[in-house]
Amino acid sequence: MYRKLIKKNRRLIAAVIVLSLLFMVITGQAVADVAVVANKGIGVDSISAKEAKKVWLGKTKSLGGTSVKPADLPKGNASRDHFYSHVVKKSEKKLKAYWAKIVFSGKGSPPKPLGSDAEVVSWVASTPGAVGYVDSTAADDSVKVLMVSE
Repeated sequence: MYRKLIKKNRRLIAAVIVLSLLFMVITGQAVADVAVVANKGIGVDSISAKEAKKVWLGKTKSLGGTSVKPADLPKGNASRDHFYSHVVKKSEKKLKAYWAKIVFSGKGSPPKPLGSDAEVVSWVASTPGAVGYVDSTAADDSVKVLMVSE
């Protein structure tokens, strides 16, 4: 009975296998390593995930004696999703609520929004104290890589 079913639906089974493999490849690429990058003038060579979390939540205002200015990627960006879920450990909904509370109380403002990895790298390279996160393949010699999150 199963042989007949399999023989009859060979094309469907093959299509499901191909689509499953394709999905695995696509999602594997979407969750690439994320690098935390900094302006070369920042006085530290590396930071921990805990320190990065504090910077992007506005709880740490300096690194190595340098006042920091964090940058953010747009909502829906794969690197942003990875960074906030794995490093900051907050969902988009919780992040929005967190910043609404901080801004309303006058205790801070969210990271500077930029449109792409290239914009983050360019802004970080040219702005003293700037830090950002990008897909690790986007980091270049114009910035200092402080951390890589897998």
